[in-house]
Amino acid sequence: MDHDMTFRTTAHSLLARVQAGLSHTELVHVPHPLWPLPSTKILTSPRPLRISVLDSSFNPPTLAHLALINSLIPGKGEGEDYDARLLLLSVKNADKTLKATDATYIQRLEMMRLLAGHVRPSSANVAIGITNQPTFVAKSASLLSFLRPCVPETPLFELSFIVGMDTLERLVAPRYYTSEESMMESLNRFLSPQCDNSIVVCARRNVGNEGDDAGAAEDTLKPAREFIQTGRIKLMDIGADESTFSSTNVRKLVKELGVGEEGRKVWGKFVVPSVAEFIVDEKLYVE
Repeated sequence: MDHDMTFRTTAHSLLARVQAGLSHTELVHVPHPLWPLPSTKILTSPRPLRISVLDSSFNPPTLAHLALINSLIPGKGEGEDYDARLLLLSVKNADKTLKATDATYIQRLEMMRLLAGHVRPSSANVAIGITNQPTFVAKSASLLSFLRPCVPETPLFELSFIVGMDTLERLVAPRYYTSEESMMESLNRFLSPQCDNSIVVCARRNVGNEGDDAGAAEDTLKPAREFIQTGRIKLMDIGADESTFSSTNVRKLVKELGVGEEGRKVWGKFVVPSVAEFIVDEKLYVE
């Protein structure tokens, strides 16, 4: 596979800046100079610029990631889409540290770029970024500080963080904050239309049990209850198969079955073909 050396060089430079703390957020790739504005128009209405943000470790990106970034705005009319999308790699995670057998951050960014090529054409306004902020509350504030000078004529933003249920559970877990009071203060600032104006869109674990799942979320995620009721946290379906795919399982299968043709027939079903080819070429996760 002929990897784009310009992209890799840019990624190395910007990653070094973020890891050194010289900046909190950088865009490694944008589809056109006007991003996050749509390339074909300038928004003139007073509504916020709506950006979906898929923040993950992408180790590797799977079809579940693709389903999440392809999702439309929940609760809106059929076909109503975000103005822009952002695949965001966190290089500082509250729970995870880089292992020797993991893909490097540069390899993950390259796989993210491959994944971006599979986002539906009607909504291909996809950028790729990196951040060193460990929490969604901090990521939201950092992204807004980064984006506002880029689009000074569009002062209003609505960031929709697309997550899985496990991530939502961590978002509303007091152990990630100094206290429960601090958590609620942070969540109110993060999700309030009068403050950061961010939204969390969470994929359900099981498709077809909308009422039960929503009820379970309110029962087990008590701090999220008021935000679910007000629509600042939304639930959605991404498909019965996709909702079960995980990067952890892909890594496990590659390690067990290898990157040969027979092994790829098994684990390759969980990633887009170009990512599968990249895993083979780079011999990822085999040791």
